[in-house]
Amino acid sequence: MMRRILGKISGASLKTHQFLDKQLNRKRGFIPYRVKYLARVGDKTIVHVIGNFIVGGSSQLVVDIIEGTSDLYLHKVVVPQIPDQLGYQPLDIHAFSIDELTRLSEFLSLEKPEFVHIHYFVRDFEKYESGALWYQAVFKICEELGIRVVQNVNIPTRPFPGGSVVHNVFVSEYVRNEFNDSAIESSVIYPGSDFGHFQDCTANHSLSNTVGMVYRLDGDKIREESIEVFIEAAKMNSDLKCRIIGGGLLENYFKIRVTKERLNNQFCFTGFVSYEKLPDEYRKLDLFVAPVYEESFGQVTPFAMGMGLRVAGYDTGALGEILGSKETLVETGDVEALARLINELVENKGTLEIRGRQNRQRALAHFSIERMIERYRRLYATVLNS
Repeated sequence: MMRRILGKISGASLKTHQFLDKQLNRKRGFIPYRVKYLARVGDKTIVHVIGNFIVGGSSQLVVDIIEGTSDLYLHKVVVPQIPDQLGYQPLDIHAFSIDELTRLSEFLSLEKPEFVHIHYFVRDFEKYESGALWYQAVFKICEELGIRVVQNVNIPTRPFPGGSVVHNVFVSEYVRNEFNDSAIESSVIYPGSDFGHFQDCTANHSLSNTVGMVYRLDGDKIREESIEVFIEAAKMNSDLKCRIIGGGLLENYFKIRVTKERLNNQFCFTGFVSYEKLPDEYRKLDLFVAPVYEESFGQVTPFAMGMGLRVAGYDTGALGEILGSKETLVETGDVEALARLINELVENKGTLEIRGRQNRQRALAHFSIERMIERYRRLYATVLNS
């Protein structure tokens, strides 16, 4: 009986996804990313748990893992609620809110996954916030059911000390070195990028004094102060063009600030851009800017590097680790210094091209999707055989 009930829930979820898929195609020309599955030869089930499934690094990581290991495993995704903008299709995705944890326990009991892969991004698990409580409950359910957990620590935070966790994966050496207080076996696996999608654009790139950033404007990595970097840079150089790529809670504030400074003719706000169309936006840039106040990894930077762009930003978190150098980074929060650096780099066209090629070589060597999938396949096999 319970299996039939869960089947109805799954069917309802799929109908919801189809509806959202059509809605998103009409909204701002949004095209959901089409998940590509390999011919499956294995039948072991892995359940991915993630606190939200809006478009972004953690969601893309889940999708990349699913695509790269779908020949061996049947993947299911668990979230607290279906997002308003479902950016990835099709997925076997199930929503269990904090009020539906009994159903989640029943779901996991019936599915009997080999292990649960939890993609964790809670600032402080000791705080009684809804997101933290939801994650805590999932860990507790896995422990009660005796289901092993692989935990991905995707932001600068301590790993959750769940009793069923058998391995912690950190997305950068920075996060592991600064936040790992666990004795559980761990590894660093960089999120991988598809450099067939984010191809080198330097050969046919016409430099146009355009700089920009690609982030969710939600007060997480990007803050209100981030727009001041572009405003200051634009004031220094009236020929400079700034593209703010992404949407979120801060978008209207950024627009108000630009209007107040009478710089609208130098700015373009694209709003939310789908993964499929993102390379087109990068091609319009001479320089990628990362005015971030927190950075555990930041896949948008390897995207830029893979396309042969130079990167300037704040010396925050793992950004120097990604770039392999702090040459084009300034102290976090120093708006004027970063604005000056942006204009210096844009004016030096030769340096832009040379360092852009170096960035692409580094991205291909360290941050490719193929390298990441190989490491996750090995990790999954190790966990299953332990």
